[in-house]
Amino acid sequence: MQRNIMSFGQDPSYFAARGATATAREIAQQGDCWQKIPALLAATDPALKSRLHAALHDARATIAFSGAGTSAYVGDILAPAIQRHSRAHSLATASTDLVAQPAGKLPRDAHGFLFAFARSGNSPESVASLEKAAAVAPELVPVAVTCNDRGALAEHCRNGHGYCCQMPPETHDESFVMTSSFSTMTLFTAALCREALDLPPPDFAALAVAQRHARDTYYTSPALDALARAARIIYLGSGALYGAARESALKILEMTAGKIPTMAETTLGFRHGPKSLINGETAVCFFVSGDPYTQQYDRDLALEVLGDGNAAQVLIFAPAAFTVRYPELAASRAHVIAFDAALDGQDDTALAPLYVQYAQLSGLRCALDAGISPDNPSPDGSVNRVVKGVTDYPYPV
Repeated sequence: MQRNIMSFGQDPSYFAARGATATAREIAQQGDCWQKIPALLAATDPALKSRLHAALHDARATIAFSGAGTSAYVGDILAPAIQRHSRAHSLATASTDLVAQPAGKLPRDAHGFLFAFARSGNSPESVASLEKAAAVAPELVPVAVTCNDRGALAEHCRNGHGYCCQMPPETHDESFVMTSSFSTMTLFTAALCREALDLPPPDFAALAVAQRHARDTYYTSPALDALARAARIIYLGSGALYGAARESALKILEMTAGKIPTMAETTLGFRHGPKSLINGETAVCFFVSGDPYTQQYDRDLALEVLGDGNAAQVLIFAPAAFTVRYPELAASRAHVIAFDAALDGQDDTALAPLYVQYAQLSGLRCALDAGISPDNPSPDGSVNRVVKGVTDYPYPV
């Protein structure tokens, strides 16, 4: 019998009966969504592309990335990766911070672009953050990257306030948690900026193959069996992959309604206190950089955590070249999950959505094991799919 795309080794009715239909479907569809990005790029406003090309090659320009929650982590992934190749100053700032303290987040004389990421574009901070940013740095041109063409953010940017880049409609995730929306916005914007920097795009075909392989094998793997037994989970990564670690920690926390505490930290920052969280019920997950220089630090900490022997489980997600370069880790007690060699050479922005998908699948499994619906893990409404309860106050210019 042919396996359904959303089954992960389970009959689709399994997820339907447990309030996970939307979450499972939206995790599963990501590779198909990513393969639509080249067409989206081809249809992107030529004026935006031209202006972005000029800004990214201008040492006086600022390229800012903003969003709330998961959408903020899109910027955390993109900013350090774009900075590696750009003459412009690249920064990430949460839209929640832009609303609360705009003058502390953007330089007043900044000119360039402010990318605003949002699934729905209807959270209270979505448009408010752009209005506050305009009061502080009016020369920053807003660019909405959104999955909802009828959202307030899309309407704001289309109505003479900037540009709007619309993701495929199926990425407007119905689930409580953002999955395909997050990964598609990340890869689209990475590709847009790489084009403006005269760099090749991510290998969308290879990424889609890797996404489907993880989708079809990880959910019932010994590595996830081990992770699902943990009482707390830590994600570690450097640069762009710290953003991926933060998003991964949030996915577990959201889907399990806080039943499994999580933490994200940088690889080198972990020794400076946060390592104290490890105990005999902790799983530590490493997101290994594609950069051979950075991999040395990933290897050192992984060997240290394994040598300490305090963590219940250690999972290492890595490019294939890393496992060849450091075979001692593949021979250790760690669960090592390596990408296909076809992805060697892809930068960390391209790898980040693949790393996060492992956390999405982990969150799905942990939620269902705990009897929690990941489509709606907070049925009492105390936490909402689209944030409520924020009062927008006038900013004194």
